[in-house]
Amino acid sequence: MSPTLLILGGGLMGRLCALALSEPGLWPKPARIRLLEKGSFTATPTMYQHSAAFAAAAMLSPLAESVLLDQDLVELGYRSMPLWQQLQQQLPDFGLQQQGALLLAHPQQQHLLLHLVSQIKAQPEYKAQWLTKTELAELEPSLAGRFQHGCYLPGEGQLDNQAFLDHSLQLLQQRAVSLEAQSTTEFQGDELWCNGKLQQADLVIDCRGLGASTELPQLRSVRGEVLRVKAPAVKLSRPVRLFHPRYALYIAPKGEGIFVVGATELESADQSGPSVRSALELLSALYSVDPAFADAEILSLQASARPALPDNRPEIQQKPGLIRVNGLYRHGYLLGPALAEQVAQLALLQFSETKELCYG
Repeated sequence: MSPTLLILGGGLMGRLCALALSEPGLWPKPARIRLLEKGSFTATPTMYQHSAAFAAAAMLSPLAESVLLDQDLVELGYRSMPLWQQLQQQLPDFGLQQQGALLLAHPQQQHLLLHLVSQIKAQPEYKAQWLTKTELAELEPSLAGRFQHGCYLPGEGQLDNQAFLDHSLQLLQQRAVSLEAQSTTEFQGDELWCNGKLQQADLVIDCRGLGASTELPQLRSVRGEVLRVKAPAVKLSRPVRLFHPRYALYIAPKGEGIFVVGATELESADQSGPSVRSALELLSALYSVDPAFADAEILSLQASARPALPDNRPEIQQKPGLIRVNGLYRHGYLLGPALAEQVAQLALLQFSETKELCYG
């Protein structure tokens, strides 16, 4: 028989799980998959994004994030890289690139950069590389003369999150995944209800993020604020992180002169728009990297909330008929594909153990 799967939450994790579970040939008989989203599948131009997937910079930085991540999660980040490449082969271009990243600091903050680089967990194929002023200028000519040193992290990457989110819907529709917006779900004991109606499925995949806080009371909200600007005069070919006493600014070039800039990380469930203080910090630090940003056009300034568990590690929970994945913190794009791969493996295992599918 064909399995019926319900995926709750149409954000990044929900879409990645839907893509992994709808992969052709995964099931002996094609699965019937419904992707339920409480709001809209498309972004709205608001100052606060309920879905962090739309506001994120979508940097793929396992080496830089190894300062915070345990080694097993760093390895998951590297596993996600080829999975993103596989998705890029199936979708219109969503700006996936892997040209490395730069870590920078102004002279008075060099000690911060030295300390951070000393905490990076070197990987067999990727190690931080210190650059002289000349080497830095060769790698990114627009930074020539502004920084005395820099650190290059090979293998780091990024993608255009908004393009991916748009294109992923098209692929899911091609695979006959049912996309159901305005679908509010809740668990009542072992029963799942959607818009007041009892739902039936062979397997439920819960990817609701903060929407699952009733079932996962230890979840907390980590607020982030990001700025999108258009600055055709600025020429950066790879993500840059600038270290400051109070924050680490990142600048991610998205092509066509568009840059995503972020820094703030606040332990807050506040769902209001970005603060004046954060906006001033982002803009001031941006200008210090390249004065050409002074003439940039501000496209958007948004805040969002990301779901995190007490240890800031993602977690997959399961019981018969239900798999939950949550707590991706600020590492959704870095870890998401590898976690979705694990969810698909667990889904297949659940069906094989219950012998509800006839293989061969």
